Amino acid sequence: MSLKKSLKSIRKGIVHKDRAFRTIRTLYTHLSELSNQEILDYYGVKNLKELEAHIEHIKSILKKQIENYEEELEQLSGCFCLDSRGDFKYLYSTKKEAEQQAKYTFKTKRIKLTIYACPYHCGWHLSRA
Repeated sequence: MSLKKSLKSIRKGIVHKDRAFRTIRTLYTHLSELSNQEILDYYGVKNLKELEAHIEHIKSILKKQIENYEEELEQLSGCFCLDSRGDFKYLYSTKKEAEQQAKYTFKTKRIKLTIYACPYHCGWHLSRA
């Protein structure tokens, strides 16, 4: 009987972990093609528990700073990154799209670009290497 309870507990943990990453991939389409580890790296955390804590921390900060949290949360999903000239940076919705552009730019213009996650967690940007 204890083995059965142990297996149920393990299964519940796996389902919870899978659900959390699946939700992130669904809500943030720019992360949809990333592995679980790449999602953790994107947010700068080591495990699912840290990721959940990070998300809760961000929510609590937003709730304190914004009176109409639920209404204004949608407006915070934009990217505000600027390039060296002060123009808005181009935002790639998937890492694969950014990689393709970086390869194309190198092939056509011989400019090497690196890919990095948008600090507002909206997608991906390119930068000269």
